[in-house]
Amino acid sequence: MKELYKLLHIEGNPSTAYHPQTDGQIKHVNQELEQYLWLYVNHHQTDWADWLSLAEFAYNNCKHSATKMSPFYANTGVHPMGLTDICTSSANLTAEDFAKHVKDVHALAQANLTKAAADMKQFYDQHAGQQIEFEPGAKVFLDGHHIQTDCPSAKMEDKWFGPYEVVKQVGAGAYCLKLPSTWKKVHQFSMWFYSNQ
Repeated sequence: MKELYKLLHIEGNPSTAYHPQTDGQIKHVNQELEQYLWLYVNHHQTDWADWLSLAEFAYNNCKHSATKMSPFYANTGVHPMGLTDICTSSANLTAEDFAKHVKDVHALAQANLTKAAADMKQFYDQHAGQQIEFEPGAKVFLDGHHIQTDCPSAKMEDKWFGPYEVVKQVGAGAYCLKLPSTWKKVHQFSMWFYSNQ
């Protein structure tokens, strides 16, 4: 393994908790896993651990928009084995060939990340400061981050509530909505347009 690390110019430098350079990456992975679990756990959130292995596999085997490859492939240079792979055999690569392949994969991932960052910057620059206007009768979703429910953990609670009908605009970016009568207190929330198409 040391020889492979040397060929790939890898130095052992594991991340630690509260390390600014890696905290954002870890937070993003955790958000992705939470989003997956949110789709499958029961209402009382007692079975989340049963879904964790599948969530991890799904995340690691899913092509990411920035790298254009799965984390598993970016990390190992191969796709994880599926049922069809078990039935077929592949030739073993030498350490040098494998190291070259992994370097090529990493170079491609880096190029894709650079392009994705430029695309995100361009998109942000084009849309910065734009505010969406909603007409009365439009259907919108409410940001659920500040709405308390009876679920044990907010992490796997619904992220958006609705759709609800816009009654009228009461200010810049503020709207009166037709909400359920069970909601006693209403504040201004973030919302996004609902389309049933």
